[in-house]
Amino acid sequence: MSTARLKNRLSACMLAWSGRGTMLRKIMNATTVFLILIVLAIAVTGGILYAQLRTDSVSAILAEEQAMRALLVAHDEDGPFLSVLLFFDNRTGRAAVLDIPASVGAVLRPLGRVDGIGAIFDARDPGEYRRQVESLTGVSIPLVFLLDTSQLVDFIDLLGGMDLFIISDYRDPDGADPMLLPSGSTRLDGEKSVQYLKEQLRSDVDAEQAGRRQTFVQALLREIKANAAFLGHRDVAPVRDRLISTETESRGVTAFFTALGRIDPDRLVRRRIQGTVRRVEVAGVPRDLLFPHFEGQWLKQSVQQIQQTLADRSEDEGLEMLVSLEILNGTSRTGLARRTSELFENFGFQVLNVGNAESSSVDHTLIIDRRGIGDLAERVAAVIDGRRVLTEIRPDSDVDITIILGGDFDGTRVRTERQ
Repeated sequence: MSTARLKNRLSACMLAWSGRGTMLRKIMNATTVFLILIVLAIAVTGGILYAQLRTDSVSAILAEEQAMRALLVAHDEDGPFLSVLLFFDNRTGRAAVLDIPASVGAVLRPLGRVDGIGAIFDARDPGEYRRQVESLTGVSIPLVFLLDTSQLVDFIDLLGGMDLFIISDYRDPDGADPMLLPSGSTRLDGEKSVQYLKEQLRSDVDAEQAGRRQTFVQALLREIKANAAFLGHRDVAPVRDRLISTETESRGVTAFFTALGRIDPDRLVRRRIQGTVRRVEVAGVPRDLLFPHFEGQWLKQSVQQIQQTLADRSEDEGLEMLVSLEILNGTSRTGLARRTSELFENFGFQVLNVGNAESSSVDHTLIIDRRGIGDLAERVAAVIDGRRVLTEIRPDSDVDITIILGGDFDGTRVRTERQ
């Protein structure tokens, strides 16, 4: 074969292979694009499925613990004017609110002083305030919801207003929009609702302010229950979320309001912090601060009792309100019976009489059943871990149960000899 013919054959082969390579590259490129499209489709589909199936934080809490705790705070430029810890048990549908006034005294380490916990509140970063409330109550608080005054006003308007009971004819002639309210149940818009609450808090003594705030929250929960489906609607959720400052995702907020739609606000358990008001000088200014009894141990015990009460599925729930007590001090410790009466009242019992026992050297605390009510006497004893329950029926007694506090009672519970 001549050299020229050989070169021609080689050129033809190279040209053929070049064509096949081009075709192969085209096939490989098409395959690569196809595979990439498949991967992208799988990723997008997986992302959509994950978003749909992912459990929001509130639902996850209820699934794991069956109980929910949320800190609700309304604030203005002076700090919180409404701060409550909301408890909800998903198994029973029962709820409770614990009023937490800004004047609760505590050692605020970040500030290096003793002051009301409201002094540590920062709407931009409520983490330290939440930690302070957690320390105060002894429980974790996974959910925090903040509303400034304008947000609270707009949120109430979003609900269509709220019904408040006006104790007596109310007149507030000051301001651009003077407010005149007749006594009785009145439906108010957001601005008037918040204005009335703030005015009541300014005029009431501290002992009555907790009740005012709790009544306001109870009325608000009634409106939330009535509008739970509305608040969860996908068209309403963006508006709702702009009125609430929280780290909880939008789906979690929807789940939160859905859960509140299952409670009965008229059976709301209302609790407040029991303690002693002391005047403390803060930065040269005297302030009245509320210090919880027994260095806060009483409050922590009350919180545990709240959660147990909400989880109780028994049919006789709420019968505490029908049980009347007499509390007698059988020790030499002054004021023990009075302080213990506050404990039982905080758990819903009715204390009709407080006084001293015949002896001031009683060794063991006694719970005496005067009516033969059995299980309810045991429930009374359980509040203070009492173990000596006696039955001494007296038909002429004014109370159902007499409690005689002995030397084994430390102010919050009855101690055993080993304790």
